[in-house]
Amino acid sequence: MKSVQFVHSATLATTSAVPRPEGTVVLRGVHGHKDYAFGLVLVDSGADFVVLPEKAGLYAGLALPPKPTTSLSGVGGRVGAALMAAVALEFQALSIVADVLFDYSNTVQPLFGRSGLRALRDVGIDPSAWHWTP
Repeated sequence: MKSVQFVHSATLATTSAVPRPEGTVVLRGVHGHKDYAFGLVLVDSGADFVVLPEKAGLYAGLALPPKPTTSLSGVGGRVGAALMAAVALEFQALSIVADVLFDYSNTVQPLFGRSGLRALRDVGIDPSAWHWTP
């Protein structure tokens, strides 16, 4: 059985008293482009998708639409976005493929949402082996 450890700290929390689960994310480059490493991002089971900035997708060589095709809504408002299916990522050094919502405003903090969590299950991570204790 495979397992994944979610690290935690107060670096991505809204208050220093409440740590949040985090994990390292790398967007894999395509067609000879370099990978784009994010370091620690917030694991957010309330977010439908992995959310990354458009500039990271372009850097990694993804063929993103020239204009947003949908929008991303959150507490801070709404921004233009595009949903890309089957994007190659690494999470905590595990290779996965997940649907990613790219933020065209490049202002939303990267998130590892449910599409990423489902991708972990698809590569054999047992959800009962997900460990995070604040």
